[in-house]
Amino acid sequence: MDILIANVGNIRASEIKVLAEALNKKHRVSIISMASDSSHRGQAFSFRGAPVRVNPLLYRDIMAGTTWVAQQKDINTLGALSDKKLAAFDSISAYEFHNNPADAISVMMCEIKAHKLPDLVICGINNGVHMGQDIYCSSNIGMAMESCFFNVPTIAVGVEHRYGGNVEADLKNAVQFIEKNVEKFADMNLPANTFLNINIPAAKTYKQIKGVKVAKMSRMTQLSTYVEKIDGQGEKYYWADNVERSNEDPSEEFARTWFDRGYITIVPLNYDATDHDAVKSWNKSHINVLKIAGEVMS
Repeated sequence: MDILIANVGNIRASEIKVLAEALNKKHRVSIISMASDSSHRGQAFSFRGAPVRVNPLLYRDIMAGTTWVAQQKDINTLGALSDKKLAAFDSISAYEFHNNPADAISVMMCEIKAHKLPDLVICGINNGVHMGQDIYCSSNIGMAMESCFFNVPTIAVGVEHRYGGNVEADLKNAVQFIEKNVEKFADMNLPANTFLNINIPAAKTYKQIKGVKVAKMSRMTQLSTYVEKIDGQGEKYYWADNVERSNEDPSEEFARTWFDRGYITIVPLNYDATDHDAVKSWNKSHINVLKIAGEVMS
């Protein structure tokens, strides 16, 4: 099976390494990464006239530290690997992009992988979970949404946030869950505009995870709060921080409730933002009160 791993982190991030290593045992793996931090960009996209730049790489060379890109990275450095361990990354191609995460998916599907689209796209593993309105600012979710436009089975995977990034031990449960179910995800036969948003809670061992629940997107959001400050030149600026707020009662229909109880949560998402109930309601009861040029619409 051809699997594309798409991650908003740098090419040497642990989140990419552990997942690629596990899946490359049985499948053909390729990787998208970003040259710099590209989180919280949602589905931002480059318009006509803006070049999208990409560095094609061999992932084994990156892990061996023999490429210029690897030598320049000082974040999440994995250290030297033996030849035996490096063999786990044979044949993995990697592409480091310099624009937006959604650009990276689109270029892969339209150009680099156009001759044969992947059988599955895995966006993540993301350092952080998204279960409420914060999906709209998530670059990880933005990549998954872009992948849906090409009718490719797609999952977005997140784990509980860890400041400074995840070490490999933090990711074992997520990797094991993906590895056990990767064929099922590729054959899930979802509607063309739908993907799975999967969030995995922290647990010391895989057996401590309570189970899996399919649920609704939670009614919560990450709002920015601002503190007014003065810089060294005496100019005013505002320092932003995120605060998670919820306006829902604990209910078993929402993903956050199950997640907080120790369950892996799966929320099917699609890019149709239409309020279908409102369409029916307005057509039945409100349309006759709207006017065009003084005439009531019938």
